[in-house]
This record gives sequence, C-alpha cells and structure tokens, in this order.
Amino acid sequence: MAQDSPHGPIQWMCTDCHSTNGWNEMVTPMKFDHLRTSYVLRGQHQMAECINCHSSLKFVGTSKNCYSCHRQAFESSVMPNHVQAGFSMDCERCHSVEAQSWRSSFDHNKIDFPLRGAHEGVACNQCHSNGVFRGVPIKCFECHQKEYLATTNPNHQTANFPTNCEMCHRALTWQPAALFPHESYFPISSGTKHRPGRWNSCGDCHTNSENYTQFECINCHEHNKSSMDGEHKGEVSGYVYQSSACYRCHPRGEAE
Repeated sequence: MAQDSPHGPIQWMCTDCHSTNGWNEMVTPMKFDHLRTSYVLRGQHQMAECINCHSSLKFVGTSKNCYSCHRQAFESSVMPNHVQAGFSMDCERCHSVEAQSWRSSFDHNKIDFPLRGAHEGVACNQCHSNGVFRGVPIKCFECHQKEYLATTNPNHQTANFPTNCEMCHRALTWQPAALFPHESYFPISSGTKHRPGRWNSCGDCHTNSENYTQFECINCHEHNKSSMDGEHKGEVSGYVYQSSACYRCHPRGEAE
C-alpha cells in the first residue's frame, strides 16, 4: 500500500523500492518505473542517480523544469556567459538530454544565419565576442571589414568594390575570391578578344593594382595608335586614342 513519509506522500507500493531482506536494502534493479509518472526519463537522465534530482528524498512536487536542476551550470557558464548574454532559462532550446554531453546542441540552421562552409568550424566566441548573442549583424562586411580595408591586391577601397562580400567570396573558402561578376560591367568571357585564354589575370587589363577603376584596352589589342588614328579620325567625333574613350564607344567590346 502507498505510504506517507516525512518527505511527502509516496504514491507507490513499498516493495517497488524496498526489499523484504532489509528495509534499507533497495531493490536492484529498481522496480520503480518513471514511465508511470508525468516526467518520462530520456537520454542522459536515464543514467542519473535518483538523489541527483530528488534531493533530501523529496519525490512529490519535484520540479520538471530543466533550470531547476541546472541553475548552477547556467549561472557559472562563461563560454558563453549565459547570464550576461540574457539567455533563455529554457535549457532545451540549446541543450538536449539525448546528447552525450550537456554541451550545447544549438542549431544555427533554425535562425536567420545558417552556418555554411568555413563558418561551421568557427568557435562561437569568434563572432559572438564579449558574450553578445542577440543582435549580432549577419552581413559579411560586419565581420570581414578588417580584411576588406587591408586588401591591396586589388585595393577594395580605391576600386570602390561593393561591401556585399558574397559577390566574390564564398563561405567555404574565403580565398581565393571567385571572379568578380564582370559581365555586368564588361564581358570578358565571350568574343574573340575577351574570352578566357586571351587574358591570364585581372592585372592584364587593370594595370594599376591600387585602383581597379582604371583599365587599359589598347595594351592588348593588335593595333597601334597610327592605324587607329587613321581609322577613326574624320569618322568618329571626339575620337581620342585612350582606353576610357574606347570603352565609351565599345562598352560591350564589340567592333561596331
């Protein structure tokens, strides 16, 4: 029959936990089944000692909230500092009893910034410095501004490169950068003169590595000033033997 104890009413038969061989000799294996309660033990909780949760042998009214048992771990955590970061006390948002350890199983794929490529191996505190987790910018430039400003070949600032880094860089491999979307400005992957194989590097046309807004057309083409002067003068108004002038009249690299 169910018995009362100084620690509150126990709702199961004495023989569920005690042996007739001796009142203090607990039944092994324990016959008590947590499945018969409103708190089913899962994962690592199945390995825990009863006393870990039922301190002072208190069984009835034991809190089922994770924080009640893991408060000390929450408040003592420094990487990240849960209190300073204002983390939720709903431990299951980041931790799982099914995991092999209490270490966070927080899933970045469930938020606005899923981790891809090299970001998967980055330590949390590298982006979340000073324990800040909420409101951290998700734009590449916010984290990679230092690299943007320090790059000299090409000089991103002088060339007025856009700050949406993903246009040229990939999360899997930040370097080398992918080819700048050149077709939006000038086709270098089509035609007889600009297709790959006719040039080897950006520096073939952008001879000033400090300023990629400058470029040269006349260095590569198989013509000279005298022949171009004879072909254009008298027929093309405002003709100048100059790369910027070539581009004004031939923005797509076509002869006509």
